[in-house]
Amino acid sequence: MTSSLSEKRVAELQRLLGKHEKKAKASITLSGELIRAADALAGKAQRSAFVERAVRRYLQAILRRARHAHDLRAIAARAEATNRESDQLLRLQAWPE
Repeated sequence: MTSSLSEKRVAELQRLLGKHEKKAKASITLSGELIRAADALAGKAQRSAFVERAVRRYLQAILRRARHAHDLRAIAARAEATNRESDQLLRLQAWPE
């Protein structure tokens, strides 16, 4: 999923997750075992807060993976030049023979 996120979409998701707006009603359908498990952990009265935290954490994990993938692509694109520069510096630091 993260590989298909454009930088523009990542920025938009980061912006949206940075906001803390008023609550809005949403109707979702979950399997019975998920509802019972959420209620067992959070209590029926806290179900919405529990689901909100879970969705927020999931979205943040997706964004972290997207940023990580972006960083790896940037590192890989520059790896050859970085390795050449490192080799050059190591040769300059070597003891003369």
